[in-house]
Amino acid sequence: MSSARLSSVLAVLAMTSGAAGCYWSSPPSVPHRLTDIDLAEAPPLGLPHPRLLQGSRIVVLGRFDSTAPQPIGGLYDRSDYEIDPLYRTYFFKDGAIEIFEHVSDGLRASGLTVLKDYAGHAEPSTIEAPLRAKSPMLVQATVTTLQHDQIREKGDDQDWEAGRLGIDLTVTDVNGAQIMSKRYLVAGRVHYDGQTELLRLLGWKMAEALSADPDFVRAIGAQAIGGAS
Repeated sequence: MSSARLSSVLAVLAMTSGAAGCYWSSPPSVPHRLTDIDLAEAPPLGLPHPRLLQGSRIVVLGRFDSTAPQPIGGLYDRSDYEIDPLYRTYFFKDGAIEIFEHVSDGLRASGLTVLKDYAGHAEPSTIEAPLRAKSPMLVQATVTTLQHDQIREKGDDQDWEAGRLGIDLTVTDVNGAQIMSKRYLVAGRVHYDGQTELLRLLGWKMAEALSADPDFVRAIGAQAIGGAS
């Protein structure tokens, strides 16, 4: 290698090393691409209870798409750390599919008849004739926010799990006419015990939010038991 080429390579390595040193000497307050969750303001997730509904229409829930940013890097447990709070972040390979399952379960718990379209996204053109004859309502959703953090505040012996779930949801009829389109966001925290399924809690919390929303309930041709929505 020529001396000029060697000097160039060494210069690049020196710049890279300097940049890395600068990064670790000033770590981010939260893992890159995530939103800071203030535990003091995050509501407890508890056990979601979707509102009881009744309706004569079948609901076809399409497989969820996702545009949610995934975390890059993370701040992990160390015995002696200078940052506060301390985060453990989670990356979701199939997060949108898992949320799809949990939201479906939560909507079924409200009393709705929900069919899951695993192969597609509840597109009107893919509904087969026998089901089309029953005039189902088609629900499509895209996950726009999916965040799951384990957080420990300095001086706090209790770890928390905190999360956020956002979806853009559309309801259409079997002919493709749009009935409604709306954005939803749920968030909260729960004590970390190593066994809690936070994505399940978030999915059911989203189903709870949908069942409590008069716009969604009307759009799918249902009503709340004990009172019209």
